[in-house]
Amino acid sequence: MLKPPPLLALLAWFGLLLTANAQPVVYKDASSLITGTWVAPNNASESATLEEINADSPFEGSRHYRLTYHFQQWWAGCGLNMDNWGNSPARDFSDYTHLRLAYRGLAPGQQLVIQLRHGNQFGNQVVLGDHAETYTVVEVSMLALTANGQVQTNAVSEIHLSIFSSTQQGSGSVFFDAIELVDLRNNVPASPATLARAAALGTGTNISGWLEAFWLMPFNAYPEVNRYNRSKIQSLRNAGFTTFRLPVIFERLGSASPPYSLDTNHITFSLIDSVIAWAVEMDFRLIIDNHHGYPLTNANYAAELPRLKAVWVQLAKRYGHLDPERYFFEIYNEPDYNISNNRWRAVAQEVLQTIRQHEAVTHSVLIGATFWNSGASLLAFTPLNDPDVIYTFHYYEPYLFTHQGFSWTSPPYFPARSFPLLGEAEEINLLFAALKRWSQMWQVPVNLGEFGVSAAADTDSRCRWIQAVMNAAQLHEFSYCYWEAAYSTDSFGFFAADSISEASCIPCFKTALGLYKMSSYAEPSSSCEPTPHLIVLPNPASDWFCIQFDRFFCATLWIFDAQGRTRAHLELNQRTGRIEIPVHHWTPGKYWLCVRTAEGHTLYRPIIIGH
Repeated sequence: MLKPPPLLALLAWFGLLLTANAQPVVYKDASSLITGTWVAPNNASESATLEEINADSPFEGSRHYRLTYHFQQWWAGCGLNMDNWGNSPARDFSDYTHLRLAYRGLAPGQQLVIQLRHGNQFGNQVVLGDHAETYTVVEVSMLALTANGQVQTNAVSEIHLSIFSSTQQGSGSVFFDAIELVDLRNNVPASPATLARAAALGTGTNISGWLEAFWLMPFNAYPEVNRYNRSKIQSLRNAGFTTFRLPVIFERLGSASPPYSLDTNHITFSLIDSVIAWAVEMDFRLIIDNHHGYPLTNANYAAELPRLKAVWVQLAKRYGHLDPERYFFEIYNEPDYNISNNRWRAVAQEVLQTIRQHEAVTHSVLIGATFWNSGASLLAFTPLNDPDVIYTFHYYEPYLFTHQGFSWTSPPYFPARSFPLLGEAEEINLLFAALKRWSQMWQVPVNLGEFGVSAAADTDSRCRWIQAVMNAAQLHEFSYCYWEAAYSTDSFGFFAADSISEASCIPCFKTALGLYKMSSYAEPSSSCEPTPHLIVLPNPASDWFCIQFDRFFCATLWIFDAQGRTRAHLELNQRTGRIEIPVHHWTPGKYWLCVRTAEGHTLYRPIIIGH
């Protein structure tokens, strides 16, 4: 779930302005674009001083900048002017994807934030990092810096560096050096397989409030076994959901010390296995999501990484044989603002490599960015060097609207308000457009992994919100998973009385999400009888087996192997007394025959193949 809203406000960019020619170096010993500087605050009780010095160990060369500050109102900062205070053309950064700089310093509890400016227009604020004892190199996306449309990459006149503090009063110093532009478009683009899998995720929902509900543990009430069962999942599948995201508190189901062994005898793992089997039986895709993991921060991420890797070694060994066309992994839900994108990226890269080393076949893995998987942070995130990653973001803006009336927010019970207020619908469109541009630039797929609106909001506003989000997601071809479709009490559901049926679905949600539109379980025609009798002979089989039917019926037939991969697929719409299937080339083992009638009844039989 999303927590408080991210720091970064998002829009998109347009326009062309007269600019100076681009050059990659903004500030180094041998070259500089800086034509002037300013500092703030500067009054009787507050001060800031910016100096270019040749002491205190520069990052490169013999000189660097030092900003020394004392503030009373949360903030201090400086500006690096590059257009001679408006007397020269602005600078053109459009040939580059990132601005790179090195910094060190800050006091604990302070963050360094960067922002671009042109004239009286300001770009997005992007967090570079927090307290650093030694020089730290940070690369920040030009897309993230300019996504609000106020500043274009081809017309930049100033770089602002600001210190924001968690305390009202503060002081300290920060050094920065080696500011340059870089083009990082040398990442590995997504593989054709992962692009196809991402597109196939389609319309999804989260199976939430179930296996991730760690808050029930102190009461010995975890998991609430019957919150979801086969019937409820079948009802959601019948509604038209083709993907289910399964959040699980894996990290809390193991030992707290090395080797961090998971308790695979815990009932949760049996419930997961049930959902894995239902994915084959009901023909949906499943995202196995490591949810509510232990917090990762800039201070503890190195110490916590062994735990996270150990958990994924075990998960990759347990689930790594599953069909990658049907099953997906998500390594960690919603890293928050306590860890920087750069450090989180390093964690994600190591965990991903761990999965690759231990899975039997290569799966597509979902990874988001910091600030609770916000879209803003994803714009600032550099993709990993792996072709089989789907990048995910969560959307709950405006947060005070989508989370109104809940008992579990902080503070609880946000007051009622409507949607949209001025500019809010446009913000959705511009964020999603920026994310599409990010996706195209890096040639990777993007998924909307969570979104939802409180059932406590007024229905008209809920309808306007879900339609606005769906319009943007569908326009930019993002797959998506709604958070908690099934339950409305203190949550986000949209079925009356939590009864999942077409009649109980709020009409605007049905329309926006495209539910009950093309049901695979339509009523049969008068010439079809829904419940045939079938026999499989011989069973076990070696070279072939046949399926015998007792009468005419309309149905779809699949045969799946133990990993959930489809080995045969037939449509039955005429009198068929016998179907013969050769299996001499199949690997010995257990297979499943699944027959779904036009009415929606499902029959399945185990088949044993041995040569």
